[in-house]
Amino acid sequence: MFLYTIRLLEFITKTGIYSFEERLNPKDAVIVFYDNKEYVGEILYCLGEVEDPSFGSLKRILRRASLEEESKARTRGLKKKEIFYIVKERIKAHELPMKLIQVDFADNPERVVCFFVAEGRIDFRELVKDLAHRLMNRVELRQIGVRDEIKIVKGIGPCGKIACCCEFLEDFSPISVKIAKEQGLILNPTKISGLCGRLMCCLRFESDFYSEVIKKFPEIGSKVKTKMGDGEVVGINAIKSTVIVEFKNGWQKEVSLEDIINGAEDRTRTDTDVSPLDPESSASTNSATSAQPQSYYNSPPKIVKEE
Repeated sequence: MFLYTIRLLEFITKTGIYSFEERLNPKDAVIVFYDNKEYVGEILYCLGEVEDPSFGSLKRILRRASLEEESKARTRGLKKKEIFYIVKERIKAHELPMKLIQVDFADNPERVVCFFVAEGRIDFRELVKDLAHRLMNRVELRQIGVRDEIKIVKGIGPCGKIACCCEFLEDFSPISVKIAKEQGLILNPTKISGLCGRLMCCLRFESDFYSEVIKKFPEIGSKVKTKMGDGEVVGINAIKSTVIVEFKNGWQKEVSLEDIINGAEDRTRTDTDVSPLDPESSASTNSATSAQPQSYYNSPPKIVKEE
């Protein structure tokens, strides 16, 4: 069984992961079931072949599109390209502060849907009348967000791979700065923002893990007892399950969470519990395309690893 990322031709911002027994190629036209109705979709990527039965619950491709359906799709593609430049020219003529992203058709070829982005609300009533007269079609303008823009135009993320929203994400989940704090990331917009300028969608992927694991750690600034003596927690490493403890003589040591004699157990943490690296610190001079989790939530002046 093969997995594919498919874009619905009618709803250009709607993509999903579907399974099919046969090997298909990008740009192949297929029929899929969406929202209780059959739609023509286009293969964007093949995600690979899987044998795990748990993938059987994914949505399935019903069949290949017929030659007639594929021919109509190809004709619509050429027409869309022609209409795109016409709409773009009319937007410029009307001097509207909007950026045309894509032109598409619904199932009804008499309806043209234009997707655009703009900073605020745009009064495009005169533009719609102009386009309807020139194209002799019903014209619909839809304003989309910056995330949908990247999903349509596609791009390469800071990690060097195709942006997640372009390849497999179906919906956008809300992402807050708290999620970045819990993962110990530098709160520098250039390091935690995606192509759209918003917080990267991939921050959500491991948020459940960090939210659960971080409850087992003592608070930053709390007093703890270890086998080496009493100290204060100045940093944590959720991945390695270690705590950075500063002793009274100023010496800091990386201690395993299991070696903490007393500390908080399975509690609910607050936003003040995490102390991320200062965005203006020397660590923030790293490459702007780097968004790797930091080893510690604050940068200790000296680390001595246990022999």
